[in-house]
Amino acid sequence: MRNIFSIYSMADTAVILYHPAVGRYSLSEGGAGRITIARSGDLSSHTVTPDGTVVINRLCSRHGTVTVEIPQNSAADLFMRRWISYMESRVKGADYAAATLTVRDAACEHTYILTGVTPQKWPDITYDRTAGNVVYTLLAASVSEQ
Repeated sequence: MRNIFSIYSMADTAVILYHPAVGRYSLSEGGAGRITIARSGDLSSHTVTPDGTVVINRLCSRHGTVTVEIPQNSAADLFMRRWISYMESRVKGADYAAATLTVRDAACEHTYILTGVTPQKWPDITYDRTAGNVVYTLLAASVSEQ
């Protein structure tokens, strides 16, 4: 009998941030609630010449952004704050782009490897009656799907 359903499970998704100077941390085990990978670069563009001919430009840009929503004051939040503090104050040269982010979705059998990962900015801070999520926006020089 053929299955007429598909499977999705955030619990089956592993999200690992690694920087050689700060260490490796499983954001998924630390409480990451939502991960969004957005490819920013265009794969191609078209240029129209004066005579109406279309020239196809192969760009193959692989950069993108990642947003990670993490519970406020969780272990994952503390790791991200430590990493951004390091990036902001002590990092030198190529070490600034040494971070990688790996997202493995076991249920859908997708793996994304992001390299050249850097923080875009510190997350916004919200104080409320109940705990909420902190949103980290990261930039990636390369987003590849395995």
